[in-house]
Amino acid sequence: MPITYEEILNVLNIADGSERGPLQQNAEQQLKAWEICPGFHYTLQEIYLKTELPLRVRWMAIIYFKNGIEKYWRSSRTNAISKEEKTQIKARLFYLIDEKNSQLTIQNAHAIARIVRFDFPGEWPTLFDDMSKSLEDYVFNKGNLVATNNLLVILNQMIKAVSMVRIGRARHALQSKAPILVPVLIKSYCKFFHMWTTSMDLTIMEICYLCLKNLRRIIPEGFEQPHKNIDIVEFLKLTVSHLQGLVMEHEKYSSDLLERYVKSYSKLYVNLINHNPTSFILLSCSQEIVSTFMTLLESKAEVIYNSSEENDFWETLALKGFLILKKMVSYVYKQGAVTLKQRNDKDEVNNAINKLKTDFFTKEVIFNLCDLIITWYLRLKPSDLESWLLEPEEWTNEELSSSWEYQVRPCAENFYMDLIKFFKDDLSDFVLNKISNGLSNNDTVTNILIKDSIFCTFQLSADSIADKVNFDQLLQQVFIPEGLKNDMVENKILKRRMCLIINSWVVVNCSRESRVEIYKLLINFLDPTNKINDKVVKLTAIQTLRTVINDWDFNKQDFQPFLKEFVSLSIDMMSEMNFTESKLYILDTLSTLIERCNPLIDQPTLIKILQIVPGYWEKANIESSEESIIKTSLLRVLKNLVVALNQKSSETYFITLPLIKSCCTPTSEYYSLLSEDGYELWSAILQYYPIDLEPNSEVVEYFGLVQPALVDSTEILPTILSIARSYSLLIPKAYETEYGVGIFRVLSGYLANMRDDAFEVFIALSDILFLQESANEQFITNLINSGLINAMVNYVP
Repeated sequence: MPITYEEILNVLNIADGSERGPLQQNAEQQLKAWEICPGFHYTLQEIYLKTELPLRVRWMAIIYFKNGIEKYWRSSRTNAISKEEKTQIKARLFYLIDEKNSQLTIQNAHAIARIVRFDFPGEWPTLFDDMSKSLEDYVFNKGNLVATNNLLVILNQMIKAVSMVRIGRARHALQSKAPILVPVLIKSYCKFFHMWTTSMDLTIMEICYLCLKNLRRIIPEGFEQPHKNIDIVEFLKLTVSHLQGLVMEHEKYSSDLLERYVKSYSKLYVNLINHNPTSFILLSCSQEIVSTFMTLLESKAEVIYNSSEENDFWETLALKGFLILKKMVSYVYKQGAVTLKQRNDKDEVNNAINKLKTDFFTKEVIFNLCDLIITWYLRLKPSDLESWLLEPEEWTNEELSSSWEYQVRPCAENFYMDLIKFFKDDLSDFVLNKISNGLSNNDTVTNILIKDSIFCTFQLSADSIADKVNFDQLLQQVFIPEGLKNDMVENKILKRRMCLIINSWVVVNCSRESRVEIYKLLINFLDPTNKINDKVVKLTAIQTLRTVINDWDFNKQDFQPFLKEFVSLSIDMMSEMNFTESKLYILDTLSTLIERCNPLIDQPTLIKILQIVPGYWEKANIESSEESIIKTSLLRVLKNLVVALNQKSSETYFITLPLIKSCCTPTSEYYSLLSEDGYELWSAILQYYPIDLEPNSEVVEYFGLVQPALVDSTEILPTILSIARSYSLLIPKAYETEYGVGIFRVLSGYLANMRDDAFEVFIALSDILFLQESANEQFITNLINSGLINAMVNYVP
């Protein structure tokens, strides 16, 4: 019996109850059960369309409707909505175009966009033609502002949904319809912009912004070569004028909507240059766009430097400016070969490159850009220093892991690296002169910050100027003396910078003798008795230490005299840190140190590291937020300890054997997150099992976990097979048991499709077993009964 409108409405009313209880839960379960019933989604739409119903009921109806569209609209889905019901739903999608509740409109727009994603262009080829006609009618004939606003909200979601489709005809179809839609949007934008700038009507201003938002999406996505479309070229010229005007207005008074306009223009330009740099550069207004952003970068540099708010308006614009400039610099250097998306005419590419070289990136412009970046954008801001002081760990972790696309200083650093790489013939001497002239006294915080900024340029230039400088000489004469200064607490800024310079240069150009001096310097930075060495300095030093010892040219014999002290300092640091990320940096450094310095670390030092593991494992159990990530790192430390202890690896059994069981048992709570590292530890325990030690009862017991591991962890099959191979050497008789049969049975199913890396280990396992057990009748019986012999015979062509 079909469900009725009244039944669904009644259940929605119950589900919307103010207090959660059994009735509400039953109602929600009933709605979920009805999802697959014919007519359910059509009825939800009907409830949403009835404006006389309570707002919350309509809200619930549109939410369930939207989610149902996502799950059941596609015809290939189980219990998909029927074709007839779809037709009925689509016929009413725009019935409530005059809806005055913005939140309901947005949810309806999301629902329509989901349908468009599935049905355009196949089932709905005229969609954008219809939208264009409706928009023109509402704007220029009826003057219906509510309908215009709602239609633009829906259109924005449609364009967003279609532009995200990467496979199929939808994207190409959008490009065929864009020339129909864009002129109407541009005309609407121009009309509303004139209206709101003369009347300051916020409603008109919002509608105009929606026009801009739609254009910002559809122009880059809908046109392969925007510079050849007259309407777009004229519109973009207009946007530059509007951008400049609104920036001037922002000087007088700030407004959230005004800022959204300016940010939308900047997003439009960034999207254009990302989609087709050639087309962007060949726009007649491209030079004006770039000049506008360069003017903003220069005129607002001090404001941005002193800003403390995240997502500050001027900082956001500066970020967009750097992104545009970075793309253009890359374009010049790579001779236009920056994207595979667009196929541009070779002459156009050459014209674009020549335009950039002659109009944009002259020597004077490049030098000015470098000066600007060094003076303002590489310097640590007052807000940085405040965060350093108040939240040192959090600030350091953000600095070490920040993404350059979203913050202005990292973005400026990244852009500077491009400048020095692509224009190194012009900039190398310029940068070196900056460094030599910038070694002022550390007598004020300002001087220290300026010096830090100049040193930052050296850090970022490692790959580009390594052949022009003697790093070893600079390290001895400049950087180490700077790092050892302790006369002002602010010298910690330069200590951090010395670490970052070493981090960048040690992998490029650093002698063996200089590395020894670096070890001494890093020990000084980790010294807990020097109060200038705060958490920021120590964490940066630890990260640098990891880079140094992980480098190809690392010499463990040279490092050996410092080894014990580094281990002790690192262990002591662990107790100072509160953040999971901070502890991970230290644990990862210890793990790398154990691995790279093996076999030079003495047993007492290894045991000292081992002794910290149980405590931090237990602490991770209590602090659930950091549980799995800390435990993963601890397991890696344990694995490297087992390898380093070698024939003394039994010293670790008090913790490693219980952890193997906890991590590698399929029913364990840790299995899904920690099994992979658990298997690595297990493999190490077996490979480095003491020769003179009888098989441990727990190790023997764990053989039963090999078969489930083979079944569940095929993505790390070579590791699991290595465990099986180790058992063939350690306890070959285990393969006479039922567990052995189970392993053979699983392998018989894998053999035909086994990858080379796994097959190599399988062959070694087979060789060992046949050599040791070929005369054993039970072993041969197990091989035959499991089907493995048959699989091996069939494998051979």
